Amino acid sequence: MGIVQGLTEFLPVSSSGHLMVARRIFHLSENMVMFDIILHIGTLLAVILVFRKTIFELLKKPFCQTNICLVIATTISCGIVILLKYAFHFDEEKVPFIVLPFTFIVTGIVLLLTNFFFKRFEKSATEPTYKTAIIAGLAQGIAVLPGISRSGSTICASMLSGMKRDAAAEFAFLMSVPIIVASFLFELISNRGESFHIEVAPTIFGFVFAFLSAILAIKVMLKIIKNVKLYWFSIYLFALALVCLIINFA
Repeated sequence: MGIVQGLTEFLPVSSSGHLMVARRIFHLSENMVMFDIILHIGTLLAVILVFRKTIFELLKKPFCQTNICLVIATTISCGIVILLKYAFHFDEEKVPFIVLPFTFIVTGIVLLLTNFFFKRFEKSATEPTYKTAIIAGLAQGIAVLPGISRSGSTICASMLSGMKRDAAAEFAFLMSVPIIVASFLFELISNRGESFHIEVAPTIFGFVFAFLSAILAIKVMLKIIKNVKLYWFSIYLFALALVCLIINFA
């Protein structure tokens, strides 16, 4: 589970969707909130480690353009998630497995369209704009749905708003830092008073492997985003959607 979380958090294929598939295959409990949070913390530390120099520079300039855009994007994302959870009573843990093939297909289509239309929007921007922050924030909020890739959605949104490929990927990864922290705090507050039962040794292993595999995924994604076409991920997601349909009706 740690490897699945770490690898898929930063590749445009949806970590939450892959965790659902892994649970289904290995017959794991659906209620693994605290375990999933700890896996996400592992990926958070991976981002901080890989981008430590960039993050240090951002901390030295708290009111720079990138920081303001990160705040805007995170605020929008949190607003969407809170609206879904309290206005529409959305619960990620209760999403039926049959939904997964269709959300994987949606992510695949988004990547496919971005791949074909990127040239029309491509600019040389290396810093996010307010437009980027708003679009990427909306995309990240919608990605609370399992099967909708957070990194894929935010990278595509940043690219289509005029950012270069590598700059878009870096901004998308930096966006994961505040949203993971916000998710961690939200789960703690919303589940206060409830007891969480976790197995210590498996949780530690999951955390370590999520951390290590996330470092690998980030480094790989930063390299391939410059040259590899996004439609290769679309082909994978379409194939995975078919596998999920087979699993669901098997």
